[in-house]
Amino acid sequence: MKQIAVVIPLYNHAAYIGDAIRSVLAQTQRVDKIVIVDDGSTDDSVEIVRAFAESRIELYRQPNAGAHVALNRGIENAAGCDYVAILNSDDVFARERISKCVAFLDETPAIDVVATRLKLIDSTGSGMAPSDPAAKWFAAAWSIRASQLDLVEQLGVANFVGSTSNLIGRRTYFLKHPFRRYRYAHDYFFLLDCALHDRLALLDDELLSYRVHSANTISAPPEKLVRELLEMNMDLLTALAPELAGSPNLRRALAAYHRAAWGNVSSFRADVFVSLIAYALAECSPDQMQSHIDAVMKFSEASEFPNQALVNLDDSQTQLGARLAEKYSRLQGELRQAKAELSALRKGWRESPWLRLGRKLGIKSAREIGRPSS
Repeated sequence: MKQIAVVIPLYNHAAYIGDAIRSVLAQTQRVDKIVIVDDGSTDDSVEIVRAFAESRIELYRQPNAGAHVALNRGIENAAGCDYVAILNSDDVFARERISKCVAFLDETPAIDVVATRLKLIDSTGSGMAPSDPAAKWFAAAWSIRASQLDLVEQLGVANFVGSTSNLIGRRTYFLKHPFRRYRYAHDYFFLLDCALHDRLALLDDELLSYRVHSANTISAPPEKLVRELLEMNMDLLTALAPELAGSPNLRRALAAYHRAAWGNVSSFRADVFVSLIAYALAECSPDQMQSHIDAVMKFSEASEFPNQALVNLDDSQTQLGARLAEKYSRLQGELRQAKAELSALRKGWRESPWLRLGRKLGIKSAREIGRPSS
């Protein structure tokens, strides 16, 4: 039987840690360890943890060092466990979260980390109104899932996963990919790295309650978030650079991410990022620049014209931007089939006896049927 640990980084959440722990104890699939790392709390958080008479709870304390340090230490101390689920001390698991996510990982060995849909709650634990700005942002961000974009492109538009609380994965993967030192974006870097290597999956079940209050990332000022996202994306390119020459798939995924990131709504300013790259490149000598160009010219795609899918489009009425050309090429066959099905549907609609009856009765014209009334 595979062992499961829940890692809870804790910092000054005396008001919420009890609910977090109770949500773990209430799981339909038993958890083997609950590893709590207190990151220098100054409130009653530790006392509340100690009040739980539960042998599976392991409490570790450290001076304040940041959430990423607490997370990494908790994962290290989940020794003997196959899977690790992360739960921030102000969030709450749905009862079936562990069982559904672990079942998916068991059935899908090619995936190392899974996330799910989430529900937003306020400081009292009540669901947030759809009109709340945070709820509206997440609703818009999750609507990306209905698009034809790949997962890495969706993450380029928004970090709709939202939190490290939304991560369950194989402990071996977490150990090989520790969280980085970011204050706000340690989850985003981890998610992007995982998705770019095709190791991330999403379940459409709503299995996490994510608490929105004045101290979490969604409430942070834009200047701090924009700065950290610029730094994070520079770090991401630096980390991936050694792999690019040997991985066409990674290069394609990285290019797709950056195309999508021009529409980012998670504080990544792609327009400013271009200027940042220009400043960084200005530090390169001409010889270094030529060396870098020589390196990328060895990529197979460097010997082809870009966006060849634009050349022989069979629909002259289709306006297609270059950023969608490759995806259009892949979907062209499906589009033809959809058009044929739509044409058949329209023909059937025009020949419908019910519409002919409607015309005779004079109630509505055929064109008006199905149109909402004003």
